Amino acid sequence: MPTIEFRNVSKIYEGGDGLHPTDLLIGADEFVAVVGPSGSGKSTIIRLIAGLERPDTGEILIDGDVVNDIPTHARGVGMVVTTGALYSTLTAEANIGFPLRIAGIRAADRKGRVRKTASRFSVASILGRKPSEISVGERQLVATGRATIRDTPIVLFDEALTGIDPHRRESVKNELRTLHREGHTVLFATNSQDEAMAMSTRLVILEAGRIQQIAAPLDAYREPANAFVAGFLGDPGMNLLAGSVVGQDRLAIGDDELELPASRDPGPVLVGIRPEHVRIARPSTPFRRCLHARTIHVERLGAENIIHVAFGSADSGSVDFKVRSRDRNVPIQGEDIELEIETENVLLFESDTGQRITSDSR
Repeated sequence: MPTIEFRNVSKIYEGGDGLHPTDLLIGADEFVAVVGPSGSGKSTIIRLIAGLERPDTGEILIDGDVVNDIPTHARGVGMVVTTGALYSTLTAEANIGFPLRIAGIRAADRKGRVRKTASRFSVASILGRKPSEISVGERQLVATGRATIRDTPIVLFDEALTGIDPHRRESVKNELRTLHREGHTVLFATNSQDEAMAMSTRLVILEAGRIQQIAAPLDAYREPANAFVAGFLGDPGMNLLAGSVVGQDRLAIGDDELELPASRDPGPVLVGIRPEHVRIARPSTPFRRCLHARTIHVERLGAENIIHVAFGSADSGSVDFKVRSRDRNVPIQGEDIELEIETENVLLFESDTGQRITSDSR
């Protein structure tokens, strides 16, 4: 299976969106999720690999060969885009089988492979219909079948699960995982960090056309490179608060101080606390593990609650801080509470750059 490499590749559109000069190496057989907010450059990376866009600078290599001038059909890639992009005059069956037809495969042989692919993506019952006669989600499934039917070594997905019904989405995820297990190199661009975390072997996290971090999903979640990654990954994302290290072993946040598990250089910092690393304090909780807060509102989500709190006075404009709780009894709006912080899981970031402060960067 081929590798994919970007060497100083850039593509900037009118208005400034796109991809700034980037180096990237995707190994054979990887399942890479390209994630970030809208306009961060995810689709640009996918389109550059597919040959739908030409880079402004740099070289794109597939299996060691520069492909900047190689047309899309000769790159050995399959691609699914957000809209499905099916041929409107063809039936779903003809759309799925179109790559085989272009490759010169006999009609009798095409039919069996189309039926197998249609069954794989649960669209066998709509093969006789045209795109205008099926739902958005069904069009995405047909497009996924078309992209994978030729068994191309590289498969690209650009927001491919958009519009697919939730009960079908999980089965499609399983099929994408199967593609990866079968030896395909898979790139999946998505706004959904949940989908990215669940399916990929590595994340490429983008903001404003620049890579912020490349890492395995859990590594990026537990050890984010900067405050952007910390806040982007997780639902809800990491709480980020202004604070300062005082006396090397204490962390001041507003009127409270937390005890740090390791000494740090004094000075202003950005404090990162995941919602799952906070709980309503018990009477016996040491005060150096507590923050005083006020309940704003509670999201009741069934198995768990997301408690939104703020610090300081009601008109202080304090940042919204989220607590993940499975307790049945939750505070009411306006109630003053004390929060126990798992200080061993607190992360610190540079207040000016947002880069994470590690033991090596003190």
